[in-house]
Amino acid sequence: MTAHSLHQSILTFFSQGKWVDAHPLVVQLIQITVSKHDKESVHFHAEGYFLLGILNAELGQFNKATQCIIQANKIYAKDEYHAYLAKCWALLGDTNAAMRSVDSIALSRLNEPNALDTVGVALSRIGFHDAALPFFEKAIELKSSIFQYFYNYGMSLKFAGKFSQAKAAYERALELNPKHAPTHFALSDLGQINDSEHHIKRLTTLLDDESVGVDDRMHYAHALALELQALGRHPEAFNVLVQAKAKKAISIEYDIARDQALFASIKKTFCEQVTHNIQASTCTSNRPIFIVGMPRSGTTLVERILSHHSQVGSGGELQDFGIAVKQLTKTSGQTVLDIPTLTASASLDMTQLGQLYLDKTQRIAPDNQRFIDKLPFNFFYIPLIQRALPNAKIIVMLRDPMDTCIGNFRQLFSLNSPYYHYAFNLDTVGEFYAQFRQHIDHCFSINPDNIRLQQYETLAQFPETEVQSLLAFCELDYEAQCVDVQNNTLPVSTASKMQVRQPINTSSIGRWKKFGEATQPLQDILHRYGLM
Repeated sequence: MTAHSLHQSILTFFSQGKWVDAHPLVVQLIQITVSKHDKESVHFHAEGYFLLGILNAELGQFNKATQCIIQANKIYAKDEYHAYLAKCWALLGDTNAAMRSVDSIALSRLNEPNALDTVGVALSRIGFHDAALPFFEKAIELKSSIFQYFYNYGMSLKFAGKFSQAKAAYERALELNPKHAPTHFALSDLGQINDSEHHIKRLTTLLDDESVGVDDRMHYAHALALELQALGRHPEAFNVLVQAKAKKAISIEYDIARDQALFASIKKTFCEQVTHNIQASTCTSNRPIFIVGMPRSGTTLVERILSHHSQVGSGGELQDFGIAVKQLTKTSGQTVLDIPTLTASASLDMTQLGQLYLDKTQRIAPDNQRFIDKLPFNFFYIPLIQRALPNAKIIVMLRDPMDTCIGNFRQLFSLNSPYYHYAFNLDTVGEFYAQFRQHIDHCFSINPDNIRLQQYETLAQFPETEVQSLLAFCELDYEAQCVDVQNNTLPVSTASKMQVRQPINTSSIGRWKKFGEATQPLQDILHRYGLM
């Protein structure tokens, strides 16, 4: 079989998602005879490594994928290869490496629509939504019949605050693929729902189809719930979520005992061993400001407040600290946060950990004195952050337990991320929240240095006073514009993308009460832990 026919056969298998069938052919393509005087053989040799990278990426082996594509670039550098390498680095949470790959790409030279879309997805993944838009736009210009391009474009438009354009992109995506569940959710998530403009009948019909898969059902259900809530039909909306989430919970076989064991390991490893046995870092940088807490607790609001300061930029929800821990511990497995990694982290060199994190985030807001890392689940690493970056500030968001828990239950998180598996059942949401509060209270009791416990309700009720205190805690001069979060034009990559473009207000306080008696099981759990 010639190199050309091998290549065509591989592409056919790829188009059908037959990765296992494609693998031996990819290996054959890599092994073709190469002559430096024959550019075609060199190209196909490089293409073999590139396609092996794509294959590994499709199978979730992103570290292997990056190695393969890097090799392809060494043999025959192409913008297309850099595009997919950027996506792999973004999926691995390495912002610096992803941006280096993007820097190697000339937008004017790249004319392959899938590669253009891939660059856009990579940039969107690491929070550079404005930079992603030209890549999506060129992909659509070259090939306007692919619904995924319009969906991806709409997502970056929404995060960048361009809501009317996002709506148009989503509607075009649904014209091309009327049953694409994530687009239905994204469209409903834009809001602007009223008695005369909603999609309740359409969404109900989609949900009534018993053949709909579990994940698509989750998107349809969350979309319908959002629209029912917009029309004041809160109990009905809650029931839609309960039914859909129950099916998802069964499919993942989640056990709260796993997360309880994780919290117990943190208490033992970090709050005892790390505190008493590990020498603090000599890393003196005060650039990072960590904003942590349960999802839906107000972390994005505080990010918008601080990032409106002239000396502060934001990296959004960065994975870099956890990845740095995983990298230095060298523990096996694909999971970044697990008990073996936590246990191994007790013996890390804290200066090395702090410096590695700073190296990984050097592309974040390079023109600002400070930058924000707003990954909520960094609360797991609070004692390590204190040791590795002793001059970093840590703001822990706390919110009414019921509002927090109902907010988590109502939110459509990443469906396949183990971090959010607790959110498919009211009981496990309550149990997880209780573990979180015990963890935060314990961390603060043993080492309150550079930690601020920020109550969401107090911030919403007394914004000027609280913003002054927040800025003082971060050792920043007071700037009045920080209170006016609605004027902050930076992209927002979280579930709060709509709310935080409004002035600070109290409208979300006590929202859980609108959902009625269905919340009673959760109230009982929180009562048992003394949290109500």
